[in-house]
Amino acid sequence: MAGGSRPEPVTRYQWASTDPEAANQYLRDTYTDFRPEKTDAAGFTFWTEVATTDLFGIGRLRHSGPVRARCAPPSALVVVQNLAGGPHHVDDGSGFVGGTLKLTPTWSDYDTGWQDVTVQTAVLDHDEVSRIGAELSGLEPEAVTFTSAAPVSLALADHWSRLCTHVHDDVLSADALMGAPLVRANTMRHLATTLISTFPNTALEVLIDPATGSAGHAEPATVRRAVEFMDSHAGDDIGLTEIADAARIGARSLQLAFRRHRDITPLEYLRRVRLESAHRDLLAGDPTRGDRVEAIAARWGFGHPGRFSVIYREAYGRSPSATLRH
Repeated sequence: MAGGSRPEPVTRYQWASTDPEAANQYLRDTYTDFRPEKTDAAGFTFWTEVATTDLFGIGRLRHSGPVRARCAPPSALVVVQNLAGGPHHVDDGSGFVGGTLKLTPTWSDYDTGWQDVTVQTAVLDHDEVSRIGAELSGLEPEAVTFTSAAPVSLALADHWSRLCTHVHDDVLSADALMGAPLVRANTMRHLATTLISTFPNTALEVLIDPATGSAGHAEPATVRRAVEFMDSHAGDDIGLTEIADAARIGARSLQLAFRRHRDITPLEYLRRVRLESAHRDLLAGDPTRGDRVEAIAARWGFGHPGRFSVIYREAYGRSPSATLRH
């Protein structure tokens, strides 16, 4: 193949050491500027196995510790889940965060510590998460920032953990799946949207609180794209699947976004667009040219003349036949 061989969609590697400094150097090279206190070499154990793509990766590692360290914020978004051992904590100066799941602070230096832990780490490209957060919230990408290492709730933390385990065990391990660019892109989007739902951030503030300030009123780009698509294709055979694809979001997430920001479903909005289009055609129609209510209604997807008459009268205060004769 000209220009060199095609890169592998997944890079996998394993490494182990009994040298604390070598292990600490690995953490510095892989995650962030890691400045630990001296680690006792007696009986020390470290191993790691990682599967990674260009935008996300999930790995597992054991560091027998104990460790206390000062760290710089990483360039990627790193979520750490305790699988065994511990405790493990982070503290960015605003509070001690323990528990089994935490987001490594990207907004400041932080302290961390653990005692003989086995963890699962998920690493996501920061720019791509910000881009997806901007699509969901309507904010600019640079305005999408995370604000806490602690998950919003235990239920969401559990959902994140199960998703990462699934991606690690069933997706990243399957070359046939990961060889498909769309699968990799959809996996990244699923991880990013779940991350945005799980840890406090500015995009989540917009999505969950649309009625308490100007930022909350910002309509997400996904809703705007869906509206533009429906406005342009109301006369076509489209449904929720096509609308969600055009908005570049899952169907369920799109329905939730419409409920939050427009207090209707996407299909209710589509029906309104079609009803308004039928109304315009009735206004422009002429019975002497052969224009008929039933034909105009059918053109916009209303197959039952009686039902169309009812919803038309509810919207416009008169019958469709009266509008056509006007």
